[in-house]
Amino acid sequence: MTLMETAADRADRGAAPSDVVLGGRYRLGKQLGGGSEAYVKEARDLESGTTVAVKIFRTTAKDAPFRRELDIHGPLRHKNIARVVSSGSTEGDDVQGAHNYLVMELVRGQDLRTLLEEGPATPVQTVGWMTGIARALAFLHRRGIVHNDIKPGNILVDFAGDQGGAGVAKLTDFGIALNGRHPAPSSSSGTPHYLSPEEVCGGTSTAASDIYSLGLVALECLTGTKAFPGPPLESMVARTLGEPRIPGTVRRRWSMVLHAMTDPDPAGRPSASHVVGMLRRLGW
Repeated sequence: MTLMETAADRADRGAAPSDVVLGGRYRLGKQLGGGSEAYVKEARDLESGTTVAVKIFRTTAKDAPFRRELDIHGPLRHKNIARVVSSGSTEGDDVQGAHNYLVMELVRGQDLRTLLEEGPATPVQTVGWMTGIARALAFLHRRGIVHNDIKPGNILVDFAGDQGGAGVAKLTDFGIALNGRHPAPSSSSGTPHYLSPEEVCGGTSTAASDIYSLGLVALECLTGTKAFPGPPLESMVARTLGEPRIPGTVRRRWSMVLHAMTDPDPAGRPSASHVVGMLRRLGW
């Protein structure tokens, strides 16, 4: 385990964060989250005085996940996409090994996975959050980008940016996103519980696959439970056998939108722009 990962592990256990400054500018603070490829820490920008989020990649040397995120996520500027503000390497800093990192805006809120652990969202919240992410997807899809991992954990809700409202949903984590320069990673795929039927069957992830995944997230917002629960393999097999069950507690107009987004046939699903219009017409 490197010194960077040791610091992250200590932060996970509630220990005081190590006094590490990246690039002579970003003083690391508490851990915000993490996964198999990277972990995210809060940091203080010593030049601007602002607080940011730093995503530090666990691998060293040539870092394909880092290059993918920097190339695809780095240039994106959209209200509903978490913004990358800088990048760098820990080489020369007081750490072991050279780790690449991205500096991103700090979203003052929580990820949707955490919010849904407290119970289902209201229809008003769901419309607001899903409309924002659908707008982000329309922006991406027009540029030939497929996010490829739409799930509650990759949606941040910024409450500071919408005082008194439902919060602004922002899409993050482009670690397995696809575009013309970056095809599907050979060793990675989306999260099992949110994969589209075509992806479960080994097909290519497309813009329509993002729409299907977003439909499952919307349904989970309204019900508080995954559309296809259970172990990953069981969940994926169920995806190939039929559409998600939409309970009677979900209003009919919502059901129509969700059925369209989760059509087993990718050609039958609406575009992201169309989803925005469908959600706006719900009239909550």
